[in-house]
Amino acid sequence: MSALEELTIDPPPGVVKTDSKRVLEGRWVDTINCRFVAKRPQKIGGWVKAFVTATVGVPRTLHAWRDRAFNAFLAAGTYIKLYVYDQNLVQNDITPYRSQGTFANNPLTTGAGSNIITVHHVGHGLSSGDLIYIAGSTAVGGITPNINAVPVATVIDADNYTYLFTSPAVSGATGGGAAVTFKYEIPVGTELGAYGYGWGIGGWGLGTWGTARSSSTVQIEPRVWSLDHFGVLLIASYNGGSIYQFDPTQAQPWPRSVLVSSDPGLPTNVRALFVTPERFIMALCENMQVFWPSQGTIDIWTPTALNTANIRTLTEGTKLVAGRSLAEFVSLIWTDAAVYRFQYTGATYVYSSSMIAKHCGLVSPNGAVTAGGVAYWIGQDNLWLYNGAVTPIPNVEDIRKWLFDQISINMGYQCTAIYNPRKDEIWFFVTIEGQDSPTLGLIYSIVEQCWAPLYWGRSGGTNFTQGDTSPYMGDESGFIYQHEEGLDADGVALPYSMTLSPYGTTKGGKSNFQIEYVVNDFFDQIGDITQTFTSYDRLNDSTILESQTDTIPPIDTGTADCRISGRYISFMVGGSSLGCYVRLGLPVAFIRRIGERS
Repeated sequence: MSALEELTIDPPPGVVKTDSKRVLEGRWVDTINCRFVAKRPQKIGGWVKAFVTATVGVPRTLHAWRDRAFNAFLAAGTYIKLYVYDQNLVQNDITPYRSQGTFANNPLTTGAGSNIITVHHVGHGLSSGDLIYIAGSTAVGGITPNINAVPVATVIDADNYTYLFTSPAVSGATGGGAAVTFKYEIPVGTELGAYGYGWGIGGWGLGTWGTARSSSTVQIEPRVWSLDHFGVLLIASYNGGSIYQFDPTQAQPWPRSVLVSSDPGLPTNVRALFVTPERFIMALCENMQVFWPSQGTIDIWTPTALNTANIRTLTEGTKLVAGRSLAEFVSLIWTDAAVYRFQYTGATYVYSSSMIAKHCGLVSPNGAVTAGGVAYWIGQDNLWLYNGAVTPIPNVEDIRKWLFDQISINMGYQCTAIYNPRKDEIWFFVTIEGQDSPTLGLIYSIVEQCWAPLYWGRSGGTNFTQGDTSPYMGDESGFIYQHEEGLDADGVALPYSMTLSPYGTTKGGKSNFQIEYVVNDFFDQIGDITQTFTSYDRLNDSTILESQTDTIPPIDTGTADCRISGRYISFMVGGSSLGCYVRLGLPVAFIRRIGERS
């Protein structure tokens, strides 16, 4: 009988999804809710609801900042609303009003037995679904139809629209009095992105008259807010709108956010914005134009010889997508085709700008993040970084095809990148085919330069840069969660597993062997672990020779008997109880060779 041999289970860190079984031999091929730290897999941290009130609409952009008294604030933007959560964790609606005032006399009309109210307002500018507030009305038709945040039901024409009241009128009448006031919020945006396939898409002569096209490059963008802070002020804009400010040091109840300036040079077609360390608001606008106000101001936008406001036009690509501050004096701006570096000079033109790479554009406004002087982002078909040069993120080929084969082309604008400073990781989330919010993610470990999948999604995220830096992330339910808190998913067990690809003790599986027993090495184990060893005769067999599953309790049990034989073995551990956790060390299987392939 041959002697026992030690087979240490010590695969390299990271999950590999895009290679042959021969290349994958002895590599991690899947993990669920795990990350890699110091080369070893371990379960990720859990999360809890950060706030009890959900947002109206999916929170696709989040931003956290503090005032000078260290009070914490978090802003969230959806396609309908803009919110700020205060230091007492209370949700505050700060969605801007685009117009407000007093109607002409008797603007409201009712119909007998109907809850439809018709409003006469010359040049109202509303669309169906926009939210309106009406106050100060006297009784009309037996009801007093004052409302808060009710959507426009129908737009009759440029001067008349309707909304639905909570109860029907007793009679038909026109009235309301001479003091009926209105407030109209900014237009409600598009919730989900898509591509336009109408017959007018594409060049002349493509397709037949009046028929839809089979492909398109014309994107109908969902609303995505850009949020940053300028000192204590929140600076906000959405794609297609202007720029707003909100001061959290105001007395509560807080007023709505307002335009940063009445300057006629203030851009009104902003696609995205960010604030630089040099105290400039960089507004990325239509027609590939970058606007910024005079240094240190938020309200001086018209360039003159006496200020540092300016406008710069970029050239590579069809639209500006986003920008981020990289370090002191250096910022990056992405188009859909390229990335530009803006270097602060303080000279006449304030910034020197140069294209540093093309064919590496950004797929979505929230798909880029900076950490430690390095930028990471998701492009149309790759994941990139910039640390002096633009290159694919290390080891991205381990997962690239697997990821991009699943992404929905119509939902690319919803991709998001989130930095997790607690673990020095970048989390990417994407929307896959058949879904309308991110449901698939990746963890990239900056230290280990490896990947791990996440089989759930987050719509956006942020973190504080001081104090507790645990990331906050939103999801399609409208709730915002604080991550790296506990071990469960908001009170529900968060299962985990780690799966190792089959591998042999000799090249080509020449030796047949039998596992006699296993010495496990589980660190900080909480809850029972399910451990499975499986054997195969050949590397790419789908037929299992033998399999043994054991339950390992969270105590020192010494060795575990495991009697399976074959030429290749695979290994899986997992747990699913409330509060479960493990970090895998270096388990050792003791094997005995029992023959060789002829």
